Amino acid sequence: MTTRTETIVVGVDGSFNSGAALDWAVADAQRRNAGVRIVHVVWVPITVAAFGDASTFPPPDDLMAYGEEVLTTARERAASQAPDVHVETSLLVRRPDEALLEAAQEASLVVVGTRGLGGLGALALGSVSGKVAASAPCPTVVVPSDVLPSDGPVVVGVDGSEPSDAALRWAMTEAALRGVDVVALNAYQVSVLPMPIIDADTMSKVAAEDRRRAVEQASQAVDRARRAVDVDVAVTVHVEAGHPADVLLDHGRDAALVVVGSRGLGKFRGLLLGSISQAVLHQATRPVAVVRAPDEPA
Repeated sequence: MTTRTETIVVGVDGSFNSGAALDWAVADAQRRNAGVRIVHVVWVPITVAAFGDASTFPPPDDLMAYGEEVLTTARERAASQAPDVHVETSLLVRRPDEALLEAAQEASLVVVGTRGLGGLGALALGSVSGKVAASAPCPTVVVPSDVLPSDGPVVVGVDGSEPSDAALRWAMTEAALRGVDVVALNAYQVSVLPMPIIDADTMSKVAAEDRRRAVEQASQAVDRARRAVDVDVAVTVHVEAGHPADVLLDHGRDAALVVVGSRGLGKFRGLLLGSISQAVLHQATRPVAVVRAPDEPA
């Protein structure tokens, strides 16, 4: 019998969106032979003074009862999907992002939905999920609603930085578990803007050189990842001119998973909290994984 050593943490609040996250987490746990810890948060904040520090009310009994009902329903849903997956539940009374980050300390993966139910531990994209992805010691997967299983490739943004290298290594491992290929995607923008004083031939040469560097950067990243990760998975390097968020969204439409590093170089820098990450996380129709480098500070 294979020993279960991993735990996937998933935040639920009873919403349709968190149900999609739960289903994704259970399916991934089945692939990994991992357990699932389902977390529901009850949090009733108040402000004691204008512009002052926040305090909290003790949760009323009906909210606690609702939380227990959410967890019971989630456990039953997980069991019906994968009865062989070990499931435990936790009802926590604290800020949602803090609760998930604490649970993540012992997890191999954290999974959240894109939206939630407001005050009942909302997993609102850009607040809780953004904070968790920024600080979790393990990868965070944000699952959109109405997501369907896909046998498409795992698409990962690469740019030569250590966070993107970590994302590529994780993407290769995840792809091997799924039995799909990896597309290592590097987006670049021509370093010289078209101007009347710059002829078309010069522009063409500059564009060709920018593309050559992008291909070399991505290919070297794949070589490093292959030396570091012992998995048998096909990796295709794809380089395309354009805004990184647009390129990732375009090639991620049919992906099993889109993977990004938490930070990067050039246009990929600040992928978590900057405009690129916001565009990818808000507009992606496929699950998006944010992976931090092992030595990256939270």
